[in-house]
Amino acid sequence: MSMTLSLVAAAWDSIRAAAEQGRNADALRQTRQLLALPDLPTSVATQAHRLAGEISLEAEHFAAARRHLRAAAALTPGCAYTAYLLGLAFERDPQGCDRRAALAFRRACKLDASNCLYRASYGRAAVRCGKVKLGRRELVSAAKAAPSDTAVLRVVVEGLLEAGAVPTADVVLNRAQFLLPNNRVLTVLRERVRFAEARENQRDQGRTARRRQDAEHATDGGRAVLPFIRLVTSDAAPTHREVLVRRDVVSFPRPHFPKFRAQGRR
Repeated sequence: MSMTLSLVAAAWDSIRAAAEQGRNADALRQTRQLLALPDLPTSVATQAHRLAGEISLEAEHFAAARRHLRAAAALTPGCAYTAYLLGLAFERDPQGCDRRAALAFRRACKLDASNCLYRASYGRAAVRCGKVKLGRRELVSAAKAAPSDTAVLRVVVEGLLEAGAVPTADVVLNRAQFLLPNNRVLTVLRERVRFAEARENQRDQGRTARRRQDAEHATDGGRAVLPFIRLVTSDAAPTHREVLVRRDVVSFPRPHFPKFRAQGRR
């Protein structure tokens, strides 16, 4: 091994050690220095760009993450994990693009069809792009293939709730909690599903009340009919245009039956 390759290998080992110890700033700085070297081997450059993309994604530097991940994908087009990370860089960015995220996730699924996390992420991105039917199908398929994977189930439940498929999310969670009872992640997801169910019930009640009001409004010929009582202020006889209104005399409370008095004998 030449001196240059030895230095590159030592530098890459130092970068990986810094990343494993959580020193992301040092790892990113050393990675940039490594990428600046000329004639860097393709395998090392790909791993360095991917690691820099992961660190930038975790730090929410989405533009830098996409730049590194695109470079890694150009060097190694057949890496499904790089395509998945690129989808996350589009999905998590508030200024990102759901359509590009869906395309990246779909590419990851094509490169690794057995990965359920990639498929669930593609389904959720499809729902966000308006392709609800396709997204629900992918989400349900991912949940069936990995019924006890909490990382997959979190994406599946979130996607189903965004698609408005609350009963389907409830079925998925019932199956998962049977396999993983007392799981904290599933408990949190269960609370989210219950909250979504309560909101759906509230919307249904509101729609029912509005339909009832519309039906009553149509029955009355489109006019709001309010009760009206004409006050009688005098005892004069009503004219031919006036209508008699019943007027009750105020009565004070009294017993319903008269009291029986004992009469003594005379």
